[in-house]
Amino acid sequence: MSNHSQSGTTQTPSAKKSLLDYQNFYLFGIKGVAMTSLAQCLLDAGKSVRGCDVAEDFVTQEILEKKKIVVENFNQDFLHNQHSTAPDCLIYTASHQGIDHPQVQQAIKANIPIYSQAEALAELFNQKEGVAICGVGGKSTISAMLVWVLKYLNIPISFSVGVGEIIGLKSSGEWNKQSRYFVAEADEYVIDPNAKKKGQELVPRFSFLKPSIVVCSNLSYDHPDVYPDFATTKEAFKKFFLQIKKNGSLIINADNPDLVNIAQEVKKQRADLKIINFSWNKTSQYWLSDWQIKHGLSLATVQQQLSDQNTQAHQSTQTQLKLKVPGQFNLMNALAAIAALFELQIPLEQSCLALSKFQSTKRRFELVHIQNQQRFFDDYAHHPNELSEVIRTLNQYFPQDKKVIAFQPHTYSRTKAMFADFVEVLGSNLSSEDQLIILDIFASAREAIDDSVSSQQLVQAIQDKFPQANVLFLSNIEQLADYLNENNFDLCITIGAGDIYKVYESLPFDK
Repeated sequence: MSNHSQSGTTQTPSAKKSLLDYQNFYLFGIKGVAMTSLAQCLLDAGKSVRGCDVAEDFVTQEILEKKKIVVENFNQDFLHNQHSTAPDCLIYTASHQGIDHPQVQQAIKANIPIYSQAEALAELFNQKEGVAICGVGGKSTISAMLVWVLKYLNIPISFSVGVGEIIGLKSSGEWNKQSRYFVAEADEYVIDPNAKKKGQELVPRFSFLKPSIVVCSNLSYDHPDVYPDFATTKEAFKKFFLQIKKNGSLIINADNPDLVNIAQEVKKQRADLKIINFSWNKTSQYWLSDWQIKHGLSLATVQQQLSDQNTQAHQSTQTQLKLKVPGQFNLMNALAAIAALFELQIPLEQSCLALSKFQSTKRRFELVHIQNQQRFFDDYAHHPNELSEVIRTLNQYFPQDKKVIAFQPHTYSRTKAMFADFVEVLGSNLSSEDQLIILDIFASAREAIDDSVSSQQLVQAIQDKFPQANVLFLSNIEQLADYLNENNFDLCITIGAGDIYKVYESLPFDK
């Protein structure tokens, strides 16, 4: 539970109970994907849940409505609402000033216990054998794949996945009292982005989790608003890996040298941990061969190489993997999930069969619509490495198509810190037929506007370095909608962690 003395007030709740001892929850910033997922877990636990957020629609809107969760506007008096029972517990996120928001402070002064979303999730997760999925890129998809397979095999499961929807499933979060496992995304972002300004230590969200298994999809520098450099990021991940329960497993992408080095350091301190590698390289315990695209499917052979530490005997197994979701990166996501599932005693053949039915998640290379032979995709990619994979996949699957690639940069701090990388990724992967469109930077609720960096600068830098690139700046999604209505192309993909996906609400799609 949050230490309220850090928030500028010395008041603390008179009773500190475990999360599920409370009945009436108020979620501050409930439309966020992680909060909506948590809200569903609390509903499953028989709790009353309502919350507040900004007025505009989010990707979670549909699921909140389906679950009949009341969402109020910010700054509404949630403590004295005549139509609702007063909350006995409040949960907040890092967005919208986090713990420093006046309404959260109001709850503290009213002696209402508060949790950050990360702490509340950990209260549930740590009751089970936890499988935590972390990494910069891929963690939502790997988490969803794990959930999908366990659901397909009718294995009881609790989970929390930070997506608007796992396509084909009824929820993005679930609490099952009888389940043995809890699958959750483990986020390296912090519970309070302003902690350093207040002279406090930054606390990563995943630091509250005590997993039995950790899967790390990748490792690169991100969140420059809170992590000053890559070394700080790596140290946060190393500390998290050291929290794995005794005799637990750490499953890592061995194609990432930084991740391999950290795993080796962790192993020196924790000889009990089982380190499992997956990659494209045949030296790993899990690797992929024979990758190809056939009939719109991603195909590969899963190679498993295990050795018995007692007898030194080696065992090799291979199984065919067939995915509906496109991209080499999704094959690697599936391989990570397969390795984790094997640790849960799920044979490779069963995992691959279930994954062949996997339909993806909302905003992860999602096919939004097909009209007049035009395809419209949407993806959440916001880091240069993720952008590179998405554009590469487009070029592999649709090499002859005339494409519109519309990107909305997410946060000033990320755009500024990774400016050169964005220029390289966006400029070097375009054909002469492609049209790149860049929208204004989407300002996150957790950081201030920074006039020293802009999308116009990004466009200019791409044009200067790649004169052949067709790059256009449009300030908003309304202008993007006009462009898509007025121009001919075979395929459009919208990319970004902001609200760029809302452009499809403005297009005259057939129902």
